[in-house]
Amino acid sequence: MTYFRAPTSFLPSLSILCTHTTASVKDALQDLKELYFPAPAPPQRTLSINGVPALKQDISDTVHVPRRKRTGRLKHSDGVPDSGYASEEDEAELEGDLESEAEDLDVDILRADEFERDFAIKWLTGLIKRSDAWIHTLESATEQEEDVRLSVIEEAGRLLARFAGDDEQQEDALTRKFTFPFGAEGKAITIELNDAPLSPTDHTSVGLQSWASAIIFTERICADPARYISIPQGAAPLRVLELGAGTGLLSIATAQIFDRMEVDAKIVATDYHSAVLHNLLRNVQTNNVSVQIESLDWSRPPPLEPYDIILAADVVYHPEHAKWIKICVEKALKKGGVFWLIIAMRSTGRHEGLWETVDDVFADGQCGFTRHEGCGGETKLAVVQKEDVGRRGGIGRADEVGYRLFEIRWLPCRYCC
Repeated sequence: MTYFRAPTSFLPSLSILCTHTTASVKDALQDLKELYFPAPAPPQRTLSINGVPALKQDISDTVHVPRRKRTGRLKHSDGVPDSGYASEEDEAELEGDLESEAEDLDVDILRADEFERDFAIKWLTGLIKRSDAWIHTLESATEQEEDVRLSVIEEAGRLLARFAGDDEQQEDALTRKFTFPFGAEGKAITIELNDAPLSPTDHTSVGLQSWASAIIFTERICADPARYISIPQGAAPLRVLELGAGTGLLSIATAQIFDRMEVDAKIVATDYHSAVLHNLLRNVQTNNVSVQIESLDWSRPPPLEPYDIILAADVVYHPEHAKWIKICVEKALKKGGVFWLIIAMRSTGRHEGLWETVDDVFADGQCGFTRHEGCGGETKLAVVQKEDVGRRGGIGRADEVGYRLFEIRWLPCRYCC
């Protein structure tokens, strides 16, 4: 009879995830795999004596392989342990100390224990959602060391997917219908979107779902299109680019608005992840709008054609993202064009305070001081206006305390701090 320890007794606490070694997390994943998804039994072997079959038996009946023991396993910290569930909404914390000194349990009993199984799934979910900090927490880490940790997180994603498939509880896609008032008296803009389930193997595929910042900004654009997508003088078609389009809400709404106003425009919606791009194409086709879809890697942007308007909603999930986005906008925004960026202000978690990185990388166009005397008429991207928008009931995550909308344009250096 095979015995195993309960997941609540050996999974490392996620509240101190950054203190855990790569080996300890790998060990935890291997233990979960052995408990819930053991490898198939070795094939039977036919033994022979002088070429005559003698006895067929499973080699495991005759060879005893002791279950490996781990050394230096990290244990849960004292006090209230972290549940492993990374949702910011009413995150439930398990009461008491889960570090157990109980003897190993029969494997069949453990696998049938719904509490232990649920704990393992929540722990894997939390590990994946908090993985960025763990991957990059090593001081003086080499690229190879970070790659090893990334492979560990990918294994966690595969294991989580096996749990989902085993339970036949894969999250279904959700069709969402949005209705936004248009202008002062115009007929409302209606958009239907497919919000796909987040990938269990790719924790960065957040663009598969519609986020509150995009919903709030789309509502504003529909209510006052002249404010946000004003039409420049000239006969050339208006060019609009969306960065990190996700489900395509902003681009699809803009296309519908231009159709209503009979404006000749080219709209390009970009993202990076293949699953996001596939879902984006589906949404564009569902709403029957003229939106071109392209892949764009912010960290290595190609030469970009000039655009009159650039839109982006909730696109900063790492301190480097604002820098990369600035480089993209510098390559793509026309002189005289405008870049609208709305960011969720998150008060807790690994995305806390990331909206401030926008102010760090873009110049301040409101300060009124001269930064470079005699700069020769050079221009730079600067924040000419920003507005804080409060939470809206019924939308948004619990950690979102509000949203900041940036208006960014090219300004002469003398206006930028």
